[in-house]
Amino acid sequence: MVFKKIKDLPIEYEIKQFIKSKIHEGMENPEQMAENIFRNLKSHWIFGKRSFQPWVESPDVNPFVNMLLTRSGLLPLYTLHILSQDGMFGNEIMGEIEKRTHRTWSPTPGTVYPLLKELEIKKFVEGRWEFEKDRPRRIYKITKKGRQEYNILKAVLKQHIEEAINVFNAILKDIYASETEIKK
Repeated sequence: MVFKKIKDLPIEYEIKQFIKSKIHEGMENPEQMAENIFRNLKSHWIFGKRSFQPWVESPDVNPFVNMLLTRSGLLPLYTLHILSQDGMFGNEIMGEIEKRTHRTWSPTPGTVYPLLKELEIKKFVEGRWEFEKDRPRRIYKITKKGRQEYNILKAVLKQHIEEAINVFNAILKDIYASETEIKK
């Protein structure tokens, strides 16, 4: 299967129409406003390492479920969440994620450190070197801009996370319904 560029996807028109339908009556130039919102959505940093196509190719499927299945899917949001509570170095962040997820999620340095660098470039976190026991460590703290981004991501993704949980629960109940009934 050959994928077309985003501009060639017929669903782009439908998404713009949906956005336009949500714009309040009386606002100037809803067509241009929908175009701007769509362009901003496509260029948002969270989609930078992922194709935007899954979000537009099949509007009936929640692509967030797929994102949850990748190690980096929730990592930006969760990293900002952890750093919103305290400054940490990369290994501490990985350890904290393992601890909070009861060792069911163990992000690797190959995902955490490039993310921290990206967050630092975007000015969502700032890092400073500390020297402890002759070993340098970079401590990351969330910035004001990072807190704003965290709150935006948290608000935007909440519904998608809940929907993904519902999808997983439906699959779980469907696959294991007979085993659950046996245990009752």
